Amino acid sequence: MSIRDQLQSYASLRLNRKPNPLVVDALKSMPFRCGRALDIGAGALSDTRHLLQAGMTVDAVDTDPLTAKLAARLGHPCLNAMHEDVRRIAIPPAAYALIVAIHVLPFLPRVECSAIISAIINGLADDGILCGTLFGVRDGWAGNRALMTFVSKSEAASYFTHLLPIVFSEAEYDGIDAYDRPKHWHVFRFILRKPSRPAPTQA
Repeated sequence: MSIRDQLQSYASLRLNRKPNPLVVDALKSMPFRCGRALDIGAGALSDTRHLLQAGMTVDAVDTDPLTAKLAARLGHPCLNAMHEDVRRIAIPPAAYALIVAIHVLPFLPRVECSAIISAIINGLADDGILCGTLFGVRDGWAGNRALMTFVSKSEAASYFTHLLPIVFSEAEYDGIDAYDRPKHWHVFRFILRKPSRPAPTQA
């Protein structure tokens, strides 16, 4: 069971929130706001709703049962909600124009985090966009949460060497967590594009 599974429903703490600015900016970077999106850790569906309104078909994945209930209540024909752990789903190759993974990857153990990032990158179509976050080594949770992943700036960048950066920023500040508890944040935020493969040459 993951850390988030043991706590009060994360989605219940994020009801009626606006979409994450990173998702808004990721959409703006897309030449065509259509196609298929994967929202990993969809929670209260704030980002999913924004993607649907933009005209995308969305696969929303979360272990929180409230996510599935909210999706059923929404009843959108372009929404496919999966009550599942991303580690237990097969991300189809080259299937998504956009993949969202905000505050999800750090909650995976290091080996699994690396494997999921590889699967995510493989799941992007040519010119597909990945937006997400990783936690840095000076994050307030680093050192006391052994099953989470915290990375240096160079390590964060090393996960995405084959993607083109649109945004890759680092922020460090004192704030609160989802439960309104004080927390020091060290976060890498990124919007990355998968380059198109060159067309095969003809003999």
